[in-house]
Amino acid sequence: MSADGDYVRRIRDACIVWLTEIRDKCFAKNQFCGEQANRIADALLEKFGDIPDDPWQDKYLGIGVFRLPENRKWYAIIMNIEGKSVQYPGTNCDVLTFRSGQKRAWELLQTRHFIPAYHMNHTSWVSAVLDDSISDAVVLNELSAARELLATGRVPGVPAAWLVPVNLNYHNVFLEFGAKDTILWKQSTDIRVNDIVYLYIGAPYSAILYQCLVLETDIPYQYDDGNVRMNRVMKIKQTHIYSSNLFTFEKLKKFGVYAVRGPRKIAKVLREELEKTAIKEEKKRLKQTRKTKPRKKK
Repeated sequence: MSADGDYVRRIRDACIVWLTEIRDKCFAKNQFCGEQANRIADALLEKFGDIPDDPWQDKYLGIGVFRLPENRKWYAIIMNIEGKSVQYPGTNCDVLTFRSGQKRAWELLQTRHFIPAYHMNHTSWVSAVLDDSISDAVVLNELSAARELLATGRVPGVPAAWLVPVNLNYHNVFLEFGAKDTILWKQSTDIRVNDIVYLYIGAPYSAILYQCLVLETDIPYQYDDGNVRMNRVMKIKQTHIYSSNLFTFEKLKKFGVYAVRGPRKIAKVLREELEKTAIKEEKKRLKQTRKTKPRKKK
């Protein structure tokens, strides 16, 4: 009987099926080559439910991409590569590359075990060899920050800036800020303490008039007059008043703002322009104050 006969082929196929079932049911399958890489993957699965995928479909050994489920964007990748590619002694090693943001990338690269990102943007990604030279806790802390950066657009440690509309028919912000510089305001987004809020005043002004610092958030506050409903508020402090002709709706269009219907993040270029203008106006105001201040007689 030939070793390639029909009966032999059926026995061989059945054995392969049985052996595959034994492998899958009796042995744990590790996606990565090293122990720490697999521990990190297990921890991310347990904490966030994130399962690494392989976009190259097994073309390379020991590779996995970690994505944010909401938008499927990468926040980290583990690859098994030749050590010489990252100046690591020995043969192959597991390399973790993750999002960090520019400021955090610079900070990490001043330390011993983090290295410039392997095959990713060096300004906002960082790599590390997973050989237990960095503890699991430190690695997981950086990956948690990477997820948050991708989820919220926040750079860890850097306050966000928001554009918040004001309808004068329902909220007389001039009257409130005229009485005091700190007021309560409706909170309906992921605004946090130390964030900056720019109040866009609707018609007839249609312009950003106030820069405010967020002092406190998530203050319980039940209010409903049929037009405005509030369950929580934040405490904001006025830090600058802009001239009404500076940041009009027409000017904001140049920065990609074509509608202001609800609270929204401000793009970096607009934020920088607002901050630069506020400093310039404050210097001008102080200069005028010194000129008008009466001099003491000698």
